[in-house]
Amino acid sequence: MKLIIAGERPFVDELTHFCQQAGHETVVYIIEDFLGAVQSGFTLDKAHDADVVIELHNESAAAKHELLIALGQVVSPNTLVLTSALATSTTQAAAWTPGAERVVGFGLVPPLAQTGMIEIAAALQTAPEALTWATRFWQQLGFEVVQVADSPGLVRMRTIACLINEAASAVMEGVATPADIDQAMKLGTNYPHGPLAWADLIGLDTVLGVLTGLFNEFGEDRYRPCPLLRRLVTAGHLGQKSGRGFYHYDG
Repeated sequence: MKLIIAGERPFVDELTHFCQQAGHETVVYIIEDFLGAVQSGFTLDKAHDADVVIELHNESAAAKHELLIALGQVVSPNTLVLTSALATSTTQAAAWTPGAERVVGFGLVPPLAQTGMIEIAAALQTAPEALTWATRFWQQLGFEVVQVADSPGLVRMRTIACLINEAASAVMEGVATPADIDQAMKLGTNYPHGPLAWADLIGLDTVLGVLTGLFNEFGEDRYRPCPLLRRLVTAGHLGQKSGRGFYHYDG
């Protein structure tokens, strides 16, 4: 099967490994490279021939909109489009995509090797056969598939982002250090990662994108991003991928 993956790290890197391991011919684009190629008028033959396109952008609704429009211009009308439903709902993403009936949302939480499952969500526009195809695709990659209702963040990332947001507020208010908060949560609740170290792994820009999507969707204060989280993203301190977030990383 021919696949196109377009989005941001670390999601792109982890998912590419699973797809290649399953024997799929996989072409990977970081979002800036893909948009640049489309805008420059390059012919993306491999994109047109793809059986499945996986869109993995979570940081900015505007950039996600642009990416989905660009993908719609170069892929075949028969291509299955799997869109990351973290910063926006699947229904919103499908509205931005030509051939909305073949769009299915999904949710990944790094590290994928430890989670072993994928959430999927149908848009209001999604055709039943597209949902069936998406379910089989993820199962063939070795994931357990759980269908959930359509909403930004789906279930796991919605819950994790809110936990991270509260932990960031505790840091901002001087309640405890990031290391102490993470240690307390790992030892006291048996979480696999402390929330702030997990945020650095996911990417603070992704966490901010999820919270912004939830706040825009529901308008509830519990989803309002912590000012410290906003400032870190503004400063370019995005976590492991930038070398600094709530923690510093060598290299």
